[in-house]
Amino acid sequence: MEYEALNGLDGSKYTVMIVDDIPINTRLLEKILSKANFRLRIFNDSQLAMDNIAEIDPDILLMDVMMPGIDGFTFLTRLRSNPAFDHVRVVLVTAVSESEEILRAGTMGANDYITKPINAKRVASSIAAQIQAIEAARNK
Repeated sequence: MEYEALNGLDGSKYTVMIVDDIPINTRLLEKILSKANFRLRIFNDSQLAMDNIAEIDPDILLMDVMMPGIDGFTFLTRLRSNPAFDHVRVVLVTAVSESEEILRAGTMGANDYITKPINAKRVASSIAAQIQAIEAARNK
């Protein structure tokens, strides 16, 4: 596997929801994560993703920030205001790279922040870290 951080990881135990209004971005993320057999749910419409998140109940949410309709920060605020989604690990994936926005994401409850253009090794590393955090929480 070309993404070392995902080596040996059985992704089939985890659901990853990808939300980005640009299909090429969702396809790239899908390509990276499919190598570890994650259960993927992909949305190019943030409102549709919000409408379906309870049914999907993802372990990890990969979310773009700048989207029409519900932007990533609004989505994150709504998600974090509902205790039913406290377990969801949120990774913002965005072209917004200003340090103020990265700090804002952290204070709002994002677990990681990846800047575009998407770097496959960085995504794999973040996902592996999120899986470690999920497993640590499950084993408490």
